[in-house]
Amino acid sequence: MRLLLHLFVFLIAAHSLSAQVAVETAPDFTVKDVDGNQHHLYDYLDDGKLVVIDFFTTNCGPCQTYASEVSASYEYFGCNYSDVIYLGINWGSDNDLVRQFDSVWGAYYPSVSGLQGGGNAVVDIYQVQSYPTVILIAPDRSILNNHIWPPEAVNINAEVLAAGGSPMSCTVNAGLLQPETRERLQVFYPDERVVQIVPAGLKDKVYRLAVYGMDGRRVFEGFPTASGQSLQLAGGMYVAILTADGRRAAFTKFIVR
Repeated sequence: MRLLLHLFVFLIAAHSLSAQVAVETAPDFTVKDVDGNQHHLYDYLDDGKLVVIDFFTTNCGPCQTYASEVSASYEYFGCNYSDVIYLGINWGSDNDLVRQFDSVWGAYYPSVSGLQGGGNAVVDIYQVQSYPTVILIAPDRSILNNHIWPPEAVNINAEVLAAGGSPMSCTVNAGLLQPETRERLQVFYPDERVVQIVPAGLKDKVYRLAVYGMDGRRVFEGFPTASGQSLQLAGGMYVAILTADGRRAAFTKFIVR
């Protein structure tokens, strides 16, 4: 047991030392996210923005674990509407796999696939050594932190705040919808191990609802109704994703006891 404990500590320490980028000044890049939006790093920096990059792969356990933490930080700083920009840069997967990763593991920030969005090239020029690696870039192109570890929201937030980032609600920008008018999912528990997933704020669109276990296995997919979808599920944590026109409209996690 003691040997296993020492081995575990060694592996954590090794990760914290090696999971980083090997450059000190941020090279420029232009990429396209899975929704078709283009991102030019130096445009953001020249506009005075801080930039947080999450380098990840879709089959990396810690990447899956921390995706929702990076998302929480992304939301804390205004969902790319403030002076902080968040990007996920993938290595090795196509757009479909990255979309699935984002949906299942709760990555709300723009994600760039390795194979179709230009992510592989960015990983190469930044000399990323392992995953996940979350870095913070200043407007002067210096990399303020080449390895925020562990990449929990509280740690990322602390680094961004120290660099002068400004917290902002995702809904205060005039171009964004207020929460009560946005699509959302509500979860109710009418009986033991029975959940009722009810969509709200729906528009004149065709929606699909999918529910995943935390192992990535899809347990339901179909067209939601106004009264919601009733499911009987085993105990555990689940993710429900509402999509419209091929894009995520709402997302929620819930637990069945």
